[in-house]
Amino acid sequence: MANQVVKITLGIDVAKDQHLIYNWQTGQTIRLANQRSDIKAWLKTLHGPVRLAIEPTSHYHLAMVDEALALGHEVYLVNPRQLAHYRKAVNMRHKTDLLDAQLLARYLEHEADQLRPFQPRDPRAQRLWRLILHRATVVKTQQQLQQSFADVQVSVRGVLTQLRELLVRIDRQILNLVRELGWWPDYQHCLSIPGIGVTNASALVAAYHRGSFASSDAFVSYLGLDVRIRESGYYTGRRKLTKLGEPELRRLLFCASHPARHYQRFAEYYQRQLDKGLSKIAARVILARKLARIAFTLMRNGETFIREEKLIA
Repeated sequence: MANQVVKITLGIDVAKDQHLIYNWQTGQTIRLANQRSDIKAWLKTLHGPVRLAIEPTSHYHLAMVDEALALGHEVYLVNPRQLAHYRKAVNMRHKTDLLDAQLLARYLEHEADQLRPFQPRDPRAQRLWRLILHRATVVKTQQQLQQSFADVQVSVRGVLTQLRELLVRIDRQILNLVRELGWWPDYQHCLSIPGIGVTNASALVAAYHRGSFASSDAFVSYLGLDVRIRESGYYTGRRKLTKLGEPELRRLLFCASHPARHYQRFAEYYQRQLDKGLSKIAARVILARKLARIAFTLMRNGETFIREEKLIA
């Protein structure tokens, strides 16, 4: 009878200058410079099936991911929020680079059957996603400047103008990438939804093509707009969003829920939520979730949204 092959499970705490790597099977720890040549040379020393758990940090993990995939290793990108909950579940009270690497290895070793390995994407799709996140940073900076200097006699008009021009250039690049990737029809389908503008449509298309979603429920869960339910016996906890997805996508959809209410059907849907006793914010979140479901259905079916009534003034 042949011996069962054991996969080497590695937890990698990534950083700008170096990675800390923990081997679950041997308990050994090594520090490796975050240089592509060093990473490639080290990966070639590994023999047998290898799987790596990495918590994405900025762009510091990309070289490790690229080289590991090139050699046929399995790579798992672990959501930081999930890892934080796992740390509490296993009663790990302290947080250091070494403990993070150990926790990543432990998580992968015990939960691998519930995880999906990372699948490499078109570099243009990765660049599109990064541009969407960079755009969010620029918007946040713009808002902070406006708020910070609102009551100060210092003009930031020049800086704000430069930020607006930067947003225009980013938006232009985003649309060019959507075209190059062949996602323009999906973009047009999303753009046909009342309330969905250029930025929202681009973000929805990018999110849709980041995974293989079996249903609109799965897509909503990916966006973090699904509701977490806590019930036990006679206890019913307060329902909240899981917020497991990218925050920028939720922000964009929430913003889109405001102009979407100018469409009669959406206005009626929004009012029904208010009639249930929900707050205006909760009603807008529910409408944002509806927009995400509609966008998913239109992209999956290759359809355009058909408006049945005129817009509300």
